[in-house]
Amino acid sequence: MSNPALIPALVLALGSGPARAALPVEGLVLPFRQVEVAAPVSSRITDMKVKEGEAVKEGQALALLYGKLEELEAQRAKVLLERRELEAKGARKLYESRVIPEARALEARIDLDLARLQYETAAEQVRLRTILAPMDGIVVARTHDAGETVSSAQPLFRILDLSKVLVQIEVEPRQLAATALGHRVRVSFPPAAQPASAEGEVVLLDPCADAQGKVRVKVLVENPGGLIRSGIRAVVELPVPPQP
Repeated sequence: MSNPALIPALVLALGSGPARAALPVEGLVLPFRQVEVAAPVSSRITDMKVKEGEAVKEGQALALLYGKLEELEAQRAKVLLERRELEAKGARKLYESRVIPEARALEARIDLDLARLQYETAAEQVRLRTILAPMDGIVVARTHDAGETVSSAQPLFRILDLSKVLVQIEVEPRQLAATALGHRVRVSFPPAAQPASAEGEVVLLDPCADAQGKVRVKVLVENPGGLIRSGIRAVVELPVPPQP
């Protein structure tokens, strides 16, 4: 799996002497986070707010679903809630004036609580018709257009968070004898990439090996400006294990 174009350049950059000795291991750059955003309810898309390749912020509207009936129900529930509020307030005053028994005032209060729940339910149904971005990131896939009908849980967007990246490598357990969680390591990227190298932190040492006896290691690298692209090859400089 090693890329000859990466490894020789890296060895030259390491210099000589035990203080800078390192074991170069090639791996793959992965996004820090990625999510598929699905439709929460079955409906028709009335507007798509973003395109592929567009940067979005958490909470930003991505698409709108048809929701006229839900809006009307929310308006009806709001009117009923306002009515129940007035009735409960009036019943409370009558009870304090000894005009009605406490049971009547309590009944009015219960009706108010039920009306409030009905309004909150109706308002939530309206909110579900606006699909929001769950995080900051880049829209890398948009699977539908306005006018199409989508079913509940059907993916509409895929968003990548590239504010950081993870470089995943697979190594033999003996090659990790001098590596621990939290260690800072150098990561080099292809000559055409920007930046050419960066420092990262070891955030995963998989406790389980795969069928080939290899252990997954992930290195977290800050990626301001999103210059490091997901999917490219990279080389992680692991500390050289002590000689037996």
